[in-house]
Amino acid sequence: MKISIGGVELGPRDKAFSELLVSTLSTGSELSIPFAVITGAEPGPILYVGAGSHGDEVTSMLVAMRIARDIGPDDIKRGALVVTPMHNPLAVLRKKRWGIVDNLDMNRVWPGDPEGNVSELIVHKIFSELVMKSDYALDLHTAAGDGENVPHAILPPEGVFTPRSDSSYAAKKDVTPDMARYFGVRFVARSRIREEKERKYYQYVYGELHVAATMRGVPAIVVELGEGGRVSRNAYELGYSGVLNVARYLGILEGVPEEHPQPVMLKGPSKAVRAPRGGVVTMKVLPGDKVSQGDIVAVLDTLWEQIEVRSPIDGYVVRVRRYGIVEPGERIAVIVGGEG
Repeated sequence: MKISIGGVELGPRDKAFSELLVSTLSTGSELSIPFAVITGAEPGPILYVGAGSHGDEVTSMLVAMRIARDIGPDDIKRGALVVTPMHNPLAVLRKKRWGIVDNLDMNRVWPGDPEGNVSELIVHKIFSELVMKSDYALDLHTAAGDGENVPHAILPPEGVFTPRSDSSYAAKKDVTPDMARYFGVRFVARSRIREEKERKYYQYVYGELHVAATMRGVPAIVVELGEGGRVSRNAYELGYSGVLNVARYLGILEGVPEEHPQPVMLKGPSKAVRAPRGGVVTMKVLPGDKVSQGDIVAVLDTLWEQIEVRSPIDGYVVRVRRYGIVEPGERIAVIVGGEG
């Protein structure tokens, strides 16, 4: 397959590492985004794999790095893989979710703006030159550095997919539920368009990569891969095998895709369990546990007392806190209602 993407020309059975030049920093150093492209012998669909929109999402970055290194042209049956391990190098340098220049959440500004701030400039470059040159996309994430998510996929809102006509291998329908199932996650949720009154902190859901891409004809899902701030071995193994299995499902990689059970749909409601006061928290549940209303989720110790923190609803534990010190109102866990 011969393609031109991100300023790189590749022939059939080819592989290249390159960088997208975004701009120049005040130090005179170039701000650029490394990526890899691997092509097969035959024309076919292109799968984009991105990670590192937040600088503390280590497992997602490791999955993308190793796939970029490990997969070669002989592994590709048709089409191509495009891999960007670190969307947000300024956040990676800071080892925080947000970058050191504009303090914006990168996953709220897709598809970016060529005349915007630095996060929007980076996003615009990646989106226009890599994502929109692809036919499908996986956006890999983890919890923030103080928490751990159960591995799960997030689909775009229903009805936002719009077919495109500028690619011979573009999707004709929304295949994001199938992408999530072949990834092998146990749980799946669907983004929803927030009402105006709910848009307290962030731009609404249209600013997330998986929604911006799907709206423009590139079916895309988010995959959350465990704990933030360090490598989560089980989540890494799921992420690595999941990306490859989706590529097999799309006919890009050699081999038959592994079949997985239909994931549990987390339909809500979603409730954050918050600390009633500051102290030291000990979790009593794990990500993925099923709980009933009133079950003990955590124990909070203070100088004066011990408090049992209980689940407000029936559902599944989607997120737990991993940092033991909490202040009043901080999240201890997130419980989401679900069904098979």
